[in-house]
Amino acid sequence: MNQDMNEPVHRELAGQYDRDVKAYSSYGHEVIFGMSVEFVKAEEKLLDIGIGTGLASIHFSEIGLKVYGLDDSQEMMAACQSKSFTEELKRCNIIQEPIPYNNQYFNHVVCCGVLHFIKDLTALFSEIKRVIKSGGIFSFTFAPHETSADSIKEPTAWGVPIFKHAPRYIMALLRTNGMGVLKEQRLLIKGADKVNFDMLFSVLICRCG
Repeated sequence: MNQDMNEPVHRELAGQYDRDVKAYSSYGHEVIFGMSVEFVKAEEKLLDIGIGTGLASIHFSEIGLKVYGLDDSQEMMAACQSKSFTEELKRCNIIQEPIPYNNQYFNHVVCCGVLHFIKDLTALFSEIKRVIKSGGIFSFTFAPHETSADSIKEPTAWGVPIFKHAPRYIMALLRTNGMGVLKEQRLLIKGADKVNFDMLFSVLICRCG
């Protein structure tokens, strides 16, 4: 993720992140697993982009997949490492750096709770296309909006702005990179007050051609 925008937040929250996820009723990671599980199998390699504490990929490891993770927060990666389920963790700023793996290295890629911190997703989607095998699954969340712009920046009560992306923009990126949508689900999670469900996200499960 963007180090300048998010590192102080992640440094403060890493130790309590899993508890906060429950408090906000933010279960996109479990939805991604449930919607993807029929398309994956044991021993396949899965890359978790923005792995954080590992919530989006730990269930995949429990059914036998080999999980690799990228994140730009040392504190988050330390929390993930303590769970002892990954094959490898690498620190990487995915906005500024390419994914540090060879072409078609992974069977599948997941990216949960990350894309709303990135304005322009063009380079990242191209990198995901590069590292994923043909027939693999790319599962991710994004914050949708329905205006004419590709993305809009919005403030939040947490003090960290997010980017919302137009669904047509996401679909165009998928087409450009030879990916087709298999499943889609909209989610509502609680906002900063931990009471009102006012944060909208989409979950997409896509196949790489």
